[in-house]
Amino acid sequence: MMQIAIYGKGGIGKSTICANLSAALAIEGKKVLQIGCDPKHDSTRLLLSGKILPTVLEYLRSVPKEEARPEEILKAGFKGIGCIEAGGPKPGVGCAGRGIISPFEFLERNKVKEKYDLILYDVLGDVVCGGFAVPIRREYADAVFLVTSGEFMALYAANNILRGIRNYDGKEHKRVAGIIFNRRNVAGEEERVERFAAAVHLPICARIPRSDAFARAEEKKCTVTALEYERMQGFSAKEKGSFRGRGSQPGNQTGNQTGNQADHILDTPPSQEVYADEYRIFLKLAQEIAGGLPLCEAQPLEDEELEKVVLEEGSTGSLNLPQDGTASTGWLHTSWKTQEPLTAKWVHAAWKTQGESVSGESTETVHKLMEEAVSVEGMRIDDKLPEETASDKGMSKVDGLQEHTGAGSDFQIPLRDHGEVPAKRPPLYGCAFNGAVTTAVRLSDAIVIAHAPKACAFFTWQNITSPGRKNLFNRGILLPSAISPNFESTDLSQTEVVFGGMDRLKASVRAALDRKPGAVIVVSSCTSGIIGDDIREAENLSTPEIPVLVIPADGDIAGDYMEGIRMCLHTVAEGLIERYPEKRPGTVNIVGEVGVSNNAEVNFRWIKGLLGKMGIRINCRFLGNASAAEMRNFLAAPLNILAVDSADNTELKTWLMENYGCRFLPGALPTGFQETKEFVGRIAEFFEKEPPAEETAGPESIGTEETTESESIGTEETTGPESIGTQGEKADKRSRPQMEKPLHRLAEAALREEEKGYHKAIGELRPLLSGKKLLMTTISTNMDWLLLAAEDAGIEAVWVGVLDYLHQGIRICRSEKVQAVTQELFDIRTAEKKIEELSPDIVVANYTTAFSPGNYILDNMPMTAQAGTLSGVSVLRRWALGLAGRKEGEWLHDRKLYQKYFA
Repeated sequence: MMQIAIYGKGGIGKSTICANLSAALAIEGKKVLQIGCDPKHDSTRLLLSGKILPTVLEYLRSVPKEEARPEEILKAGFKGIGCIEAGGPKPGVGCAGRGIISPFEFLERNKVKEKYDLILYDVLGDVVCGGFAVPIRREYADAVFLVTSGEFMALYAANNILRGIRNYDGKEHKRVAGIIFNRRNVAGEEERVERFAAAVHLPICARIPRSDAFARAEEKKCTVTALEYERMQGFSAKEKGSFRGRGSQPGNQTGNQTGNQADHILDTPPSQEVYADEYRIFLKLAQEIAGGLPLCEAQPLEDEELEKVVLEEGSTGSLNLPQDGTASTGWLHTSWKTQEPLTAKWVHAAWKTQGESVSGESTETVHKLMEEAVSVEGMRIDDKLPEETASDKGMSKVDGLQEHTGAGSDFQIPLRDHGEVPAKRPPLYGCAFNGAVTTAVRLSDAIVIAHAPKACAFFTWQNITSPGRKNLFNRGILLPSAISPNFESTDLSQTEVVFGGMDRLKASVRAALDRKPGAVIVVSSCTSGIIGDDIREAENLSTPEIPVLVIPADGDIAGDYMEGIRMCLHTVAEGLIERYPEKRPGTVNIVGEVGVSNNAEVNFRWIKGLLGKMGIRINCRFLGNASAAEMRNFLAAPLNILAVDSADNTELKTWLMENYGCRFLPGALPTGFQETKEFVGRIAEFFEKEPPAEETAGPESIGTEETTESESIGTEETTGPESIGTQGEKADKRSRPQMEKPLHRLAEAALREEEKGYHKAIGELRPLLSGKKLLMTTISTNMDWLLLAAEDAGIEAVWVGVLDYLHQGIRICRSEKVQAVTQELFDIRTAEKKIEELSPDIVVANYTTAFSPGNYILDNMPMTAQAGTLSGVSVLRRWALGLAGRKEGEWLHDRKLYQKYFA
């Protein structure tokens, strides 16, 4: 696949030229995709019989990210040319440059370009800002054409584009194909363009005449190239030409052709109009492109030099080329292929239509798009093509597209009414930049660099450190990454916002590398994303010992706080995890610890101690205060355990299983006595049970009968190295721990100790709590750890209200008594009525409440529960103190801490 960017000043005619070139390439048998990168979004209209496409930005604005489908913004035009319009904001609103970046990311993410031979980008070139320069980055453009006339401002824009390419490529790369000269027939323009071309050492690849042909073709809503092609095939166009459905899907180049039968697109009788000269120009250029482009280095001129070259005194009108093609001036251009003097074979000999109207941009009014689908020959536009249709015609099928043949009707893409889109995880909490940084600082020996203004970095630093300070001073809980985060900022100023901040970022990364961290992580903010800074360039500064990882969060452009966490975890995994480390028998990884939680470190210490009693060690915490070396050895552990059973962690678990073959224990760290018993049993079963591969006839679950298929290790959904009894498992026998005592005996001993502590604590609390009534409102869908402990202590649950906030399956409660009083989807007024009606002694919520005062104690629950058998016991003790009137509780300890630190 080759990608070509066509740049030029606004109004210079580049869209018309680009469309004609696309048509010529398609005639040459190439699968072509044309992407309009101008906010006017009219680049592809001549390929679509004058129809205006909805833009990618319009579509992404109206459709949730997870439901966006590329086929709804991709339309097939002349000879199957794929047509896409990126779009842009309204004039005076937002950043049009950033508007180019978002559609490009969407197309890359959905692999839209992979089915094409050639991609043509039609780009506004008046200003080469970071956003509009995206199509000339090396990952997008293999070659760049400059469209210009002989007018000074057009040449000035062309020179600016060369400056942009030079900034990206330096002297090491050659990507400029040359100049496409679109005549305006102003005085002296031939000489000006030729002097400019000679000064910047570029060939003039094509000379487009100022011809009425382009205006007449635009009246027919078609390209000159397509009209002449059809005339040569015995067809032409009528005034209201329209496209047939056959042979017009993206990627199709042959349609219904058989033998010498042409793939006719225009449904009209023959015409006497001839556009042979214009047709040959574009066909010749298409053939040159297809044959391989010789490329040149970008060598822009300084402003004073440009003025001297272009406005040279003594210019006297256009050059008159003789019919044999020999030049009439002393300066001879050199061929872009042979680097030899031009001959009549390369220069078109006779410009018969000089002085006529120039090709240019259409001023046709943009059609307003309707929101309802239309029916075409019994099919909706968003219906899929039958499989046999695509194969019979040799098409590269794109689901959801069908040619529209209704004469006089505008092409439409139906925008579905999605209604309320159910969320799949907790919403918001902040921007992706914030979430990514908050997670990245937990890689203990990394340096995290925010490519952001000082204010953005400061607010994120406060978000990270304020819970750390509060927990340390008020609770005595140490959160290392939150107390002193390894976090810096490039402190983008107004100068960097206007002119780009990559130099500052690279300097910051180099300074960080000098301090020999385990890794450097760069996260982009809104500002750096909007101005088009490509932070991926920082990856090139990586050393063999220290990787530089980049997270293009772009503030909230990439998504919310939770999306930033996801991006960070994926980036750290992809950048650090080694595929084949030395195995570490008898170890586990803890995955998905909550970053800011009172119980995160408490839970880690508990699980470390419990597993230690069974002879099992912690290999890595992904990502909770882990080092880069520990992340590299992540796959050394044979088993992984989720810290919290949340929607995001479930997604992370699936991703690690699919991409790294990881094996996971069902569920997460246990809360409460019952879950702990099941958890310990599953751990013991995993590390002791190893059936011979030949005896493993089917999927085999780890855990109790309640283990679901999607959670089980070795189920049908779990294939490859994560399955027990597979070849990957046979090769991994040394990962099984070798215990001095049978593991089940160690597990049983650990459980007896846990059980003894639990029953002792419940026995002490029962006299204080028995007969009390509990009312609970919760957004957490798993509160069994507390409700079962309360039941054991003699507390009666009179009402449990569950808010559908986390969008997870309700698991309240195993007790039939609690199930009978559970109500889903309530509001705060319902809860207050229940309090008044049922007169509870204890009211519990795990979100901020505003209940009316009453004769009850009110307790708020943490979002992340304490793990282990005593999860519920610690809460019951707090209730007992409250009911006994000792309402200072933990705050008494807080007062002592405050006096210690501040008195």
